[in-house]
Amino acid sequence: MKYTCIVLLIMISKISTAQYTNTDIVAKIKTKTNTTIASIVGNATNTTEVYKSLRYTISVFKTDTANNVSKNTQEGRFTLEANESKELSKVSIDIDTSSKIVVLLLIYEEDKIVGKDRIVFNDQTTNTPQTTKQSASNDGIELKGIVVEETKTKPGKDFYELFYASYVLHHIDGNKIVAVVEKLNFGRSTIIQIKIEDTIIHEFIGKPDIEYLEQMSKIGIRKVYTYFKNLEKQKNDIFQY
Repeated sequence: MKYTCIVLLIMISKISTAQYTNTDIVAKIKTKTNTTIASIVGNATNTTEVYKSLRYTISVFKTDTANNVSKNTQEGRFTLEANESKELSKVSIDIDTSSKIVVLLLIYEEDKIVGKDRIVFNDQTTNTPQTTKQSASNDGIELKGIVVEETKTKPGKDFYELFYASYVLHHIDGNKIVAVVEKLNFGRSTIIQIKIEDTIIHEFIGKPDIEYLEQMSKIGIRKVYTYFKNLEKQKNDIFQY
């Protein structure tokens, strides 16, 4: 019983110290729909009294009826004065389609996500934008099935495409953002990481070898699947007590 209490305290401590988003920096996607075209504007607000140097990505994911996924991303750096709000990027989307469309805005301070928002079009056979779902996550926003890319080379991009296709195929649909991150290593090599929030799930040396990248993708998918299963089990164990 004593051991169980210690385990529960550790779990609760990890949850309570998890990184919060949309607190100091609030990300917001604003939309305006005109017949079949949706105008998307990414917005960021600094709620603190401190100057902030940040970067953003706004990505559009389209999933067709055959479960094929395409993605377009805009990114940039920006600054915010204390209590300042700023428009970051404008995107026009054709929503007169059967494809499910997800628009995701992420704001980073250094390498950490500090703001996030998303909207969904054509979900459940409707063209009405769906706001982010409320969940038990620490900031109230559930971003399911999102895999973001921060690669630098062709092998990194090839790995991301292999990994994301497999992620969709296996219907993992995790409720935390998964990131494929590529970092410079010694010499001319790079390290490719699969991260869930601040946790590195799998990492390896990047190589321009498709068979090698496919193998790394399979290993990464298994580890990500196991991570989400263990996370769900931890939540269930806490609720049982």
